[in-house]
Amino acid sequence: MSSLSLAEKEQSKGIKMLLVAVLCLGLNWPGMKLGLEIVGPVWMVCLRFLLSLPVLALFVLITKNRLPVLNRKDRSVVFVVAFFQFILSMGLITVSLQFIPAGTASILIYTTPLWMLLIDTLWYRQRPPSKRLFLTGISTIGCAMILFASGQPGAWLPLFGMLLASALWAVAIRRVSFHKWKGSVIEAVFWQFTIAGFAMLAIALMLEPTPNFGAYDISDWLLLTYIGPVATGLGFGLMVAAGPKLPPDKIVLISTLTPIVGYVSSVILLKETLLPMVMAGAILMIAALIVNGLPKSALKKILGQR
Repeated sequence: MSSLSLAEKEQSKGIKMLLVAVLCLGLNWPGMKLGLEIVGPVWMVCLRFLLSLPVLALFVLITKNRLPVLNRKDRSVVFVVAFFQFILSMGLITVSLQFIPAGTASILIYTTPLWMLLIDTLWYRQRPPSKRLFLTGISTIGCAMILFASGQPGAWLPLFGMLLASALWAVAIRRVSFHKWKGSVIEAVFWQFTIAGFAMLAIALMLEPTPNFGAYDISDWLLLTYIGPVATGLGFGLMVAAGPKLPPDKIVLISTLTPIVGYVSSVILLKETLLPMVMAGAILMIAALIVNGLPKSALKKILGQR
């Protein structure tokens, strides 16, 4: 009885941590859109990662009683994820976000199931089950609806930039799925952020003017603090920490709240237009994402089957 109670407490703690992470990451979409008014996109990515490093280091210090260490056997996957997910994908996301609504961007980035299906089918020669094909088809229809509703003159390129960013994210996810971690995941994230942050710093110094940080007022610094330490550092940190405490079906269900929070908060905070076709497409995509991620036992339970 005591062990069951302890497990329930851990799961409850994991749910709370994941909900806070989802809220932080969802609200970060309008936050980044506002941040692009005071800093260039490459500087945005650079600051987002570098400013979050102290938070992740604190996570490691609290849980491991030491500073972050990069395990030698994890180095290859750390570099792959840093390059594909945090340099290329996050760079594309932030550049594209200058030209399209934050709410639309927050939905399109969750087209990863489509790209993972293509990767598994074309690259790994896997034969996907009919359920996965059907749900990915539904998600693709939802994505097309969002694109057609949002595709105004001059916006097509950044919209497809978001889809490419999602594809690059899928490459990183698939690489991680084949890896058995020797060190802790939170330490791997710390080093991924370190590599991506300093790489983007070098690119920013070459491509964009250096921001006049001395002219920033308190609201500018509060916004950057939210985007970096709070949304990125705390958000990713809590998401990683909550993972071992929760079963996969609960993680899937709670994580799909992120694009919902992103879309709704962008409409409320940025006064973005609420487009019915975008909403319908988003509902299709998110529903397919949830059902695709749930195990058979959870689906049978939802449908009332034994």
